[in-house]
Amino acid sequence: MTATMLTTDCHFPPPPQLADELPERLREHVPHLEELSDGVYLVRPMAGAREMIEAQEGKATNPNPRTQALDLGVKVQDPDNEEEVARLVQGDVAPEARPSFKISRLKEELEADGVAGGVLITSFGVPTGDPAVDVAWCQLANDWIADVCKGELHRFAPGIQLPLSSVAESVKELERAAALGLRPALLPDVVPDRHWLDPAWEPLWEALEGLEIPVTMHVSHARSSLPWSLGTAFMPGIGATAGFVLVSAGMAESVLWFAGGGILERHPGLRVVFTECSAGWLGWAMQFFDLHYFGRFGNSFVEEMGMPSMKLCEFPPSYYIKRQTACTFMDDPVAVHNREFTGVESLMWGNDWPHQEGSHPWSAETTAKQFAGVPNDQIRKIVHDNAAQVFRLTV
Repeated sequence: MTATMLTTDCHFPPPPQLADELPERLREHVPHLEELSDGVYLVRPMAGAREMIEAQEGKATNPNPRTQALDLGVKVQDPDNEEEVARLVQGDVAPEARPSFKISRLKEELEADGVAGGVLITSFGVPTGDPAVDVAWCQLANDWIADVCKGELHRFAPGIQLPLSSVAESVKELERAAALGLRPALLPDVVPDRHWLDPAWEPLWEALEGLEIPVTMHVSHARSSLPWSLGTAFMPGIGATAGFVLVSAGMAESVLWFAGGGILERHPGLRVVFTECSAGWLGWAMQFFDLHYFGRFGNSFVEEMGMPSMKLCEFPPSYYIKRQTACTFMDDPVAVHNREFTGVESLMWGNDWPHQEGSHPWSAETTAKQFAGVPNDQIRKIVHDNAAQVFRLTV
């Protein structure tokens, strides 16, 4: 499998210097370098970061300094050192990784990990709430990644950032970026102020289906940012594990929104890949969804309470999950074991480069171990063919 795997989860954000091309009134709302009296700082505004910090104060025994840095900024020792800046922008970088803003360096890193190419995630954050900022930044970031990936679109699928504070502007930017060869559309699993079942999103689903652009829906911090979760997330014996579990298993809600809420039934050409959420829970979720979708608890119970039946779609949720979605994982032997129930086509692999929780630089080893005894054709589908088909990769 050397240099033949495709990663569905490769983080490649733009350099903070890109923000210099924005007007100053917009620049302060996006990641940028800022020169202060005592040096240069990387400032990464992030919706919800301030609220997260305030919720932690007095509640967490060991507040997370990296979360604070998202809002307050972190000092850059050498702004001209590309690897240092890239490491700070990425955050949570594995010590063996050498992040960069150059596609040639990324290719070297992935090839050394047994990976031939894959999906590039430039960002998956929630909108700032200011359409002027969101539109300007997304256009700038999408133009940057399109330029960086010239000649490499057979190997890489550069994701499209969308100005989610405006559905209409998101559709416009989707059309513009798709014409540049970019795909997939990058969405967080949760936009806190507007769930994906909101009818306002319908023009986006129509545009994605019409353009044949898949969605990469990456886990985000939204589900783990409740005060009680923040108050325990970094305690001894728990570390960041509780947060990882919550955002991963919480993706089942997003899956049900699409598969049970009618989005996928209305748009049979739409493909959604739920990313970095593992997949060991997927088989259980599918049977649980189906049981209650047509069962007494899921229908009689809510009808007794005066609410509409759950039976919105013609087929059970598992049908649409198998037909139009996939979950990605790094090291998840339970997901591999459950493949006969979920279907091999519902599974994709990713190494989460360059993050510490990812499998880099041991992807070949961990993949071989968790796929021990699995037929080669099924292995190839999960680590290569499924991603190649959905994201139009030909390496």
